[in-house]
Amino acid sequence: MKRREYILLSAALLIAFTSCDKSMNHTDPVTEGDKIDFVAAGTGEPFISPPLGRGSETNIATMQDFGVYAYYAADGTFTTALSPNFMCNTRITKSGDAWGYTPVMYWPNSGTVSFFAYSPYAAKGDANIGLSSGFADAGYPRLTYTVPDAVKAQHDLLVSVPLLDQTKADVPAGGKLTLAFKHTLACVVFQAKMTAARELPVKVTSITLGQLKNKADFAYGDTPGTFSWTATADAADKSYTLGIANSLLADTDISESSSYTSISPADSRLLLLPQDIDAGDEITVTVVYTLAAGETKTVTKTAPLSDLIKKELEAGKRYSINILVSALADVTLTCTVEEWTQKTVNVPDFK
Repeated sequence: MKRREYILLSAALLIAFTSCDKSMNHTDPVTEGDKIDFVAAGTGEPFISPPLGRGSETNIATMQDFGVYAYYAADGTFTTALSPNFMCNTRITKSGDAWGYTPVMYWPNSGTVSFFAYSPYAAKGDANIGLSSGFADAGYPRLTYTVPDAVKAQHDLLVSVPLLDQTKADVPAGGKLTLAFKHTLACVVFQAKMTAARELPVKVTSITLGQLKNKADFAYGDTPGTFSWTATADAADKSYTLGIANSLLADTDISESSSYTSISPADSRLLLLPQDIDAGDEITVTVVYTLAAGETKTVTKTAPLSDLIKKELEAGKRYSINILVSALADVTLTCTVEEWTQKTVNVPDFK
């Protein structure tokens, strides 16, 4: 997988936070009005509803925590020579509709603070999100992500658009800064329909997708608002099988479906690393037709994944694999690609 840069084009999920694990004393005695605080802005509909767990796309209702890195610059300018000495993987958690944090951090009387964040939060030893930025480690926050083999355990991994060189004077009306998050992975879902209605049931019973790299290093780019993924040396090629039998495909009769119907349960969406599509990457779809007298006919379609997804899986995009089934036992595969951009939603203030 080649190194690629992705521009964080828009504010995706807007969230509030404040806190720190470790801090340095950069200020004189402060007042409560100097508290560093964040809040969401804007309105909109949740990206998916109702709230769901992993293997699904994150909205504000499903986000439970995130980690924050903050860098103090005495001369007022963030550089990669700095370390996250102001906040270092500070965990922000949600209880009900309220976000909480300890201890409280305050704006310094001089210099600036730059903020980076990611979600979901990962503690030391997390099996899938590995953090390599410590309190004294210079440079942008870094992490390594391993896609879980179990589809329902896959994360929708978000990172923030950095807020660089912030001071209390940058705080807008209301006294809070806004932090925006963006999807870093690619989402793959499946839908199916018939070319013509059929009296007896037809079901897509199994889909296998692979071989795809399962581990990569994330890094912010030097240009503000960019990031890249680079496959690690120990990345493995993985296949993912979704079926009715393992509850990763909906048990849906499409025999009368004249328009595409989703067969991807909302908590079983593939959340994969951005990467090149290679010659060995394939997709296999199995369709079962019910015949007269209770007999069945099974049709299997295998195609190069490059026939559907041209060149690469990209960060922040959803790939809908379209399965067109004919009454004559033929299966045609196409793919629709759309920007995976979250709606802006309201978030409770930190208190």
